[in-house]
Amino acid sequence: MTDNSQIYSLKEYTDSEIKQFYPIRVRNSHKGTYGSANIIAGSEKYVGAAALAAEAALKSGCGYVKLTAPDKVRLALAAKYPQVIYLDEPDLASQTIAIGMGLGLKEEVYLTIKHLLSAYDKTLIIDADGLNALAKYGTDVLKTANCRVVLTPHVKEFSRLTGIDVKTITDNPVNCALDFANEYKVTVLLKGADSIIADGARIAINKRGTTALAKAGSGDMLSGFMCGCAARGLEPFDAAVCASYTLGVSAEISSLQKTDYCATAKDILNNIHNAVKRLTK
Repeated sequence: MTDNSQIYSLKEYTDSEIKQFYPIRVRNSHKGTYGSANIIAGSEKYVGAAALAAEAALKSGCGYVKLTAPDKVRLALAAKYPQVIYLDEPDLASQTIAIGMGLGLKEEVYLTIKHLLSAYDKTLIIDADGLNALAKYGTDVLKTANCRVVLTPHVKEFSRLTGIDVKTITDNPVNCALDFANEYKVTVLLKGADSIIADGARIAINKRGTTALAKAGSGDMLSGFMCGCAARGLEPFDAAVCASYTLGVSAEISSLQKTDYCATAKDILNNIHNAVKRLTK
């Protein structure tokens, strides 16, 4: 493992710095001005993962949210989210694609990722079962990417990806994230109590949030919101920083309202607008 501590400075953002990621919206604009986010998520067992990711993307400020999902997922969500465009295939014209949330671990997911890495030329976010598919079927495919790639693992997912044990990652999250980002030329958002964002040139730490985020659904929201942020124009590293920080602030608001015990992913989702208002005041 490379010791990067003397090479990189660890950036911790402030509210006023995150505000730059929410520029004033031009009055004379339209849906196309703010980009298209394509979420590839959900299965019969994990309908909620698609719902959380899509709703978070809807609250990111992007112009279009498209959900590529199985028929049963689309039918379950269409009435609840009429703003979403429902697809049965990925949309390669979208500014950003996020894949993996609730898809299940199967070779088909890996083959879809492999296809996107080759055929897609914008920003691809890989989360959850997408990460597990890479861990099972091979990470070297990342080195063939024609698009910009963001990986959003928690520590156990990162351990499966890298073969590094959890304790080593927990003890050295900065070096581990940077080494992987440099080797594969990707952006890594290593999720934890303190999340690390690294792209090989920059590295940031996000300390915002509460233990309310340590519940099912948090990662789905994060990837969906990040997908929307990148769709509306943020660079991958900035989108990762913005999404991680904003969801952290929303969790803090939710915990104040309902305590860390009782605040759920849905509560955090419902407070995103309050977090954005606080950050852009």
